[in-house]
Amino acid sequence: MRRYSLRINETEHVIDVEELARDTFTVHLADGRLVDVVLTDHQDLAQAAITPHLQIGQPRPAATSPVVRDQPPVPAHSIQPARRPAPGRASGGKSVTAPMPGVVLSVDVAVGDTVRRGQTLLVLEAMKMKNELKAERDGVVASIPATPGDQVKHGDVLLEFES
Repeated sequence: MRRYSLRINETEHVIDVEELARDTFTVHLADGRLVDVVLTDHQDLAQAAITPHLQIGQPRPAATSPVVRDQPPVPAHSIQPARRPAPGRASGGKSVTAPMPGVVLSVDVAVGDTVRRGQTLLVLEAMKMKNELKAERDGVVASIPATPGDQVKHGDVLLEFES
């Protein structure tokens, strides 16, 4: 679970976010309410605003007890963001994104390097496991936004190839 401090309309809020699946979260509000959040799409913050799709249902029991819903949640609002490459896949073969949240342990290539399909590009630690991310195609490295020690989120761009 992660804790976030937010300012909404000049009012400070503290929320706890529990990840249930890669796109489903429960947000614990300070007043004890629980809110179901379904992430329908996402993109880099540098390129657009945060635009989650919220589903608000009836108040639920504490997170430690079983959750039973009498009726399905209803959508509060939704804003359609631009599409983002699927994590761990290339966008037209041009970028490599984080397949899971983790910490970049090493970057094994440099800008300008020619890489072969299957070659290790970088190592990402997630849940105390080292994951070697390998090139899915031959190419030349154009940029490497990730550096060792960076904490990355699911879907963050780690490396880009030239066209």
